[in-house]
Amino acid sequence: MATARLRLLARAHWVNAWVLHPLARPFARLDGREHPLVWKRVVDLPVEAGPHVLETFVRYRGSASTLGTGRLEFTAAAGETVEVLARNGPLNHQPLQPRRSDREVPHG
Repeated sequence: MATARLRLLARAHWVNAWVLHPLARPFARLDGREHPLVWKRVVDLPVEAGPHVLETFVRYRGSASTLGTGRLEFTAAAGETVEVLARNGPLNHQPLQPRRSDREVPHG
């Protein structure tokens, strides 16, 4: 089957990054499968060509609850690298929203 690549970066908004970085961890759920992320670190995930559903969210340390879930549906073409930046808003209740980028996801 033809493959593609999802390149994902989770960044906290500068207003609340000082709280989120030490107290919460970002996660991605790609087509129902969970992947732990690290703030400001790019993760490359292989995907099959075709449609996908990506959800990004945070969990506070010591908690199993998912908070601030954002969702992105995308289609990957064979050989394509899909660049996604997941970022929350300045308010704590705003989701870690994944957005597809036409530019290369920055490193950190």
